[in-house]
Amino acid sequence: MRHFLISTLQLKTAKLLGLAFILLASAHFTFAQTTPVVSINDLSVGERDSDLFGYEFTVSLSAPSTQTVSVRVTTQQGTATDNVDFGAGTVVLNIPAGQTSQTVTVFIIGDTIIETNEQFFLNLSQPVNCTIGDGQGVGTIIDDDGPLTLLNQENSSRGLAVDSVFHTKETFAINTGELPLYTSDHRTRIVVFAVALKLAAGENASAVTATAEETGGTIRPLTVEFVGPVPNMNNWLTQVVLKLNDQITTAQDVKVRITLHGVTSNPVTVAVKPQ
Repeated sequence: MRHFLISTLQLKTAKLLGLAFILLASAHFTFAQTTPVVSINDLSVGERDSDLFGYEFTVSLSAPSTQTVSVRVTTQQGTATDNVDFGAGTVVLNIPAGQTSQTVTVFIIGDTIIETNEQFFLNLSQPVNCTIGDGQGVGTIIDDDGPLTLLNQENSSRGLAVDSVFHTKETFAINTGELPLYTSDHRTRIVVFAVALKLAAGENASAVTATAEETGGTIRPLTVEFVGPVPNMNNWLTQVVLKLNDQITTAQDVKVRITLHGVTSNPVTVAVKPQ
């Protein structure tokens, strides 16, 4: 009978190497057997008045792959019409090994026709080295040629408005007391959101006026301090920063309106209080 002597250190090393081999083999097996899932996002975009404007949809994988992944992306008209409202086409999109996303650009065709918001679709098909999850991206073209509109909160008749510093919702204190986060006049600014607000070339916030109508009918002017696009909203939504008027001395709902080029928006209801 032969005996083999193995030191304690050698035995521990052998066990660790064996365990590492098992783990690596298991990991390799799991990675090889897991096929990533490919999906595409939805996107809302501004129409604008003319020319072509490219907007990017993102095609993404649930996990990186060791192989190049490909999928065909094809536009489909809905209420938006091929080559009238958007550029139609198809493309094979490749996602290199180790990466998890690529973008595909769709060009929107601007016009000045007053119409409803329109939709088109991007469909995924013919996957290679992946499976399809969310295989349809919905593109919504927001018409910006209609009436100047202030937005309400979702499923509500109250205005969509937030405090300009904390981004909290109503009720808004008109006077901020001694809080140092505001300007020296200790007056609250709120942000309201508008669709179809189009400043002409060279215009700024001074081109827009705003008012707050009290419950008794008194109209108070509001100072418009900033007008500009909301970041990452693809040019369809505008933010308007308003300084509240301290002549409003009781807690109440006021109706806020904005006016540009002689056109006044719908009123939105906002709750305010003196302090």
